[in-house]
Amino acid sequence: MERPGPSGMTGSDASGPDPQLAVTMGFTGFGKKARTFDLEAMFEQTRRTAVERSRKTLEAREKEEEMNREKELRRQSEDLEPTSSSSNVARDCSKSSSRDTSSSESETSSESSDDELIGPPLPLKMPEEPVNHVEEDILGPLPPPLGEDVEDDDDDDDDDDDSEEEENPVQKIPDSHEITLKHGTKTVSALGLDPSGARLVTGGYDYDVKFWDFAGMDASFKAFRSLQPCECHQIKSLQYSNTGDMILVVSGSSQAKVIDRDGFEVMECIKGDQYIVDMANTKGHTAMLHTGSWHPKIKGEFVTCSNDATVRTWEVENPKKQKSVFKPRTMQGKKVIPTTCTYSRDGNLIAAACQNGSIQIWDRNLTSVVRCLWHPKLNQIMVGTGNGLAKVYYDPNKSQRGAKLCVVKTQRKAKQAETLTQDYIITPHALPMFREPRQRSTRKQLEKDRLDPLKSHKPEPPVAGPGRGGRVGTHGGTLSSYIVKNIALDKTDDSNPREAILRHAKAAEDNPYWVSPAYSKTQPKTMFAQVESDDEEAKNEPEWKKRKI
Repeated sequence: MERPGPSGMTGSDASGPDPQLAVTMGFTGFGKKARTFDLEAMFEQTRRTAVERSRKTLEAREKEEEMNREKELRRQSEDLEPTSSSSNVARDCSKSSSRDTSSSESETSSESSDDELIGPPLPLKMPEEPVNHVEEDILGPLPPPLGEDVEDDDDDDDDDDDSEEEENPVQKIPDSHEITLKHGTKTVSALGLDPSGARLVTGGYDYDVKFWDFAGMDASFKAFRSLQPCECHQIKSLQYSNTGDMILVVSGSSQAKVIDRDGFEVMECIKGDQYIVDMANTKGHTAMLHTGSWHPKIKGEFVTCSNDATVRTWEVENPKKQKSVFKPRTMQGKKVIPTTCTYSRDGNLIAAACQNGSIQIWDRNLTSVVRCLWHPKLNQIMVGTGNGLAKVYYDPNKSQRGAKLCVVKTQRKAKQAETLTQDYIITPHALPMFREPRQRSTRKQLEKDRLDPLKSHKPEPPVAGPGRGGRVGTHGGTLSSYIVKNIALDKTDDSNPREAILRHAKAAEDNPYWVSPAYSKTQPKTMFAQVESDDEEAKNEPEWKKRKI
């Protein structure tokens, strides 16, 4: 029987996640235990790796030097071999000649001096010394004694240890002491320091941005300001500008914000239209942001990247539209989402790391060239760009005429007459089409209308009976007009509705047709109240009222 695991599942159940769940969610890895990391163990492992790598490097260097030394010795020994062989041959020749001479002297002692050898006498034979092959093979100074060698090795080891300690990067990490700043209960996802290092700003998944002043804090380590600049969006990136007077806030929304050192809003980027297919035609991002970065040299310019597969540059003075748009693409020309972006140190290039593992770089000042033209006589290049500019490239020495003619000329000053003509201000009501007519006498207008045959024409009387001559009669010839005419001529007085109903009571009683036959057996007899006249009411009044009157 299998023992249940910590989560209450048996060994067979905990062996792996449900494959259907992985298919539904689109990724695997469910149920895996989170890994824990020991920083001290990681630092120790890094130190050991660095020491081992340094030792291997030194061993390889020593081996290489030894091999070079052996090659040099071998080359020198090869150079010395011809010399030694020639000396041995000469020595053998001298020995044989001396031996022949001695034999000749013993045999012919009576020979004359002409048969004697010519030249200086042979040197006396010296006792042969043992040849030290080691000294011949080894070049340079002799090795030190054994004791001195051991002492030097110890010194070298000490020097190596000191150099290893100096070159070890782990020893340079300032992690001996720490303080804890309480930001909140959720993940701190953004950090930013001003250029002077006096203030720290933190942001997290709790939507808060907190300001910390190292010079103004005491041992309680409390932030002096807390705010939510992006409402209910997680903070992803915080960065001070180069001057330290502004902070770029990038959150999970599609609009980046810039706040000052005290947390007050300076500008907010505009949101683009998400229904436009070409993201270059929108004024801003349309999806969640990832990160942002300030320009290293130009004040007020920054770059952001978003899930809409674009990288956009902005200016603080113009929050209603981005400055430029860059669209990362794969090798097949498809969209790819940039996850981070930044400027180069000189600020001329923009780099973005994308989800497909690529790093794409653009020229910040480069425009999407549309047309290009080269003229053989001028030797100049004309370029039409997508930002509404046409550029001409030329060389002062190789190009001819063209742009060289107008570059050398100074700009002409505007003439005074042209300046005066352009300074006229015309109000709208001064134009004839907007000018209101002046009020004139009514009598003169009536006289003019009387002379006008159209305005003074007497209208024709209405046509009686059916229409004729293309004119419609007074009441028309349709049924609706006849009904309207009869309704207008109906003189029935319906001022008293009760009397109007009771007027048909006798006819309904004599000839019942609609309701009475259905209820003739069950319906009680109708009795209407009698209305008394004023005289009958006066007769029925009590005596005390009459006396009072």
